[in-house]
Amino acid sequence: MSASKEKSKQQGVSDSPREIELKLELASGTAEDLLTHPLIEKAQPLPRQSGQLHAVYFDTDDHALHREGISLRIRRRNGKAIQTIKAEGPHKGIAMDRGEWETPVDGELDLSAAAGTPLGKLIADEDLLANIKPAFTVETERRAFEAKFDTAMIEVALDRAKASGGDKTVTFSEIELELRQGHAGALFALARHLSETAPLRLSTVAKSERGYRLLDGESLRPARAEKIELPKDATCAEAFQVIARSCLAQMVQNEALVRLTQEPAALHQMRVGLRRLRAAISLFKTQLLTDPESAEIRDNLRWAGQSLGAARDLDVFIERLRSMDDAAPDPSQMEEIERRRTEAYRDLLETLESRRFMDVILQTAAWIEAGTWMASGGDGRKSARLRPAREFAAAEFSRRFKRIRKLAKHLRDIGDEERHDLRIRIKKLRYGTEFLGSLFTSGKARKRRKTFSSLLAELQEHLGDLNDLAVGGALAMYLPEVSPKRLERQREKLLDKSEASLGALSRADPFWL
Repeated sequence: MSASKEKSKQQGVSDSPREIELKLELASGTAEDLLTHPLIEKAQPLPRQSGQLHAVYFDTDDHALHREGISLRIRRRNGKAIQTIKAEGPHKGIAMDRGEWETPVDGELDLSAAAGTPLGKLIADEDLLANIKPAFTVETERRAFEAKFDTAMIEVALDRAKASGGDKTVTFSEIELELRQGHAGALFALARHLSETAPLRLSTVAKSERGYRLLDGESLRPARAEKIELPKDATCAEAFQVIARSCLAQMVQNEALVRLTQEPAALHQMRVGLRRLRAAISLFKTQLLTDPESAEIRDNLRWAGQSLGAARDLDVFIERLRSMDDAAPDPSQMEEIERRRTEAYRDLLETLESRRFMDVILQTAAWIEAGTWMASGGDGRKSARLRPAREFAAAEFSRRFKRIRKLAKHLRDIGDEERHDLRIRIKKLRYGTEFLGSLFTSGKARKRRKTFSSLLAELQEHLGDLNDLAVGGALAMYLPEVSPKRLERQREKLLDKSEASLGALSRADPFWL
């Protein structure tokens, strides 16, 4: 039992005890491989937390608890039963930071213990309360240890588990690292050390989520970008961590779906998460991320982005062809394109299963939480980390907006490459607006930000279409032939739209001033 849970026993559930936990999947091999790692060999076995665990999860038929981010279970071990309520925090990051309330029970639900928890508010609805019943089970064979790592105390659980729901089952092996004492960054640092012995993949899938996926295939929907809400007094370091965690979590959640389904929408959202992360790093680069480790992370993420490109480009191209109706290529051409897509996804899956890719993600997560950028340098670097994010955002937005307005005056005169550069600048400002816009809270600022973001999105689309016309690409041979005059008319139309949008953007009132 963690210190936070012990405290909750003494002071009551209203203290909202937290569970900070990192999940990892064994990409290959078995948990036995990890037992040979020096940190595990030196760890203290925890027989009271080990053994055969039988858990029953409860919900309504329409999964009302799951929709609210709440899980309710009774777990039995050696004849003893513990009821556990867990509730997701406001932000979904890589480490699971959840409220957790445990109560010994006699084997039946004791919902009186939900008082003061998020579940307590939910079951105030008597109809909902009456419909809570067993939903699925999870059987786990666990070996638990207490590991000292730097100044942290971490509970390490090696689990071999089976989830059963309806007429379906799924088996899986995972490692749980739960923080008992110390800083959450130690979880990621320990994960990187353990990955030296066995290939480990970050996971955001709780055991309860695996059960729900058995019951409801709709839970496999791609994860879209989470809305970023920052405290008004956030520092630059705090803001960057919140943003980067969200971006990496979106990437990791969708990577799991890509490996499972190869769905174009999942790959698209995975790529969006990666691009957002790279944009966040670019935004804070000169303010915070000037150290060699940060440069290495940027290079690694650039490589990861390139590995996603071929498959995603083919998905987009096929979608474009299918929308052309009568003008689409003949069946033999489509067959060739589909074959190339299959090959691209095969190469992509090999990359996602590679040790290098998994290490890049682990390294990035560790860097976000406890990288050199968090401690490097003297007073100047410390001041940069403690600088109010709102002040930084206003200055950064003004600088980037000024450059965009300057380029916008010569849209028709600049070349395709410069227009592409303008599009990249607009995309980065759009992401920056999404990341830091919540720091500007007045009604006027919110209204202006909505208009500003809409214009940026519109411009990004127009300039993207212009870039597609300019670049063409290796697959252009499969497109129906278009006359040069028609192409020029399309180009002029897009330039007109872009100029109109740029004019509106240039006249827009900055929401950060």
